Amino acid sequence: MYQVIYHEDNKIEFSIREELTTEEFQQIIHQLESLCTMHSEINVLFDAAGLEKYASNVIWEEYDFYKKYKTHLKRLALVSDRTFESFILKQLNKFSDTEFKAFGLDQIEEARKWIFPSKLPS
Repeated sequence: MYQVIYHEDNKIEFSIREELTTEEFQQIIHQLESLCTMHSEINVLFDAAGLEKYASNVIWEEYDFYKKYKTHLKRLALVSDRTFESFILKQLNKFSDTEFKAFGLDQIEEARKWIFPSKLPS
């Protein structure tokens, strides 16, 4: 299950909980593609702290999206407790102009500040 938590111009935050299906991920990709057509650069925050399971083809679809829109991605943040995802993001940083950053479960506010620097505190 996913939902959009916050959207501001070219910046968006997704919360992903429990299981992420292929259909749901395709909806996320569609939203990101729409942002890319409207803006030359986008910032994306995935709060995957509650993600327990995802469809195996999600990684390939994500990679296909990245190949197509990599020039649009300015920053991508991932909040997760999984060290594997953090490792992947560190590797992607070596081969991309996109800034990828992993945040721990207790660092959601830091991730939001990094993605939404103009957002005023609530």
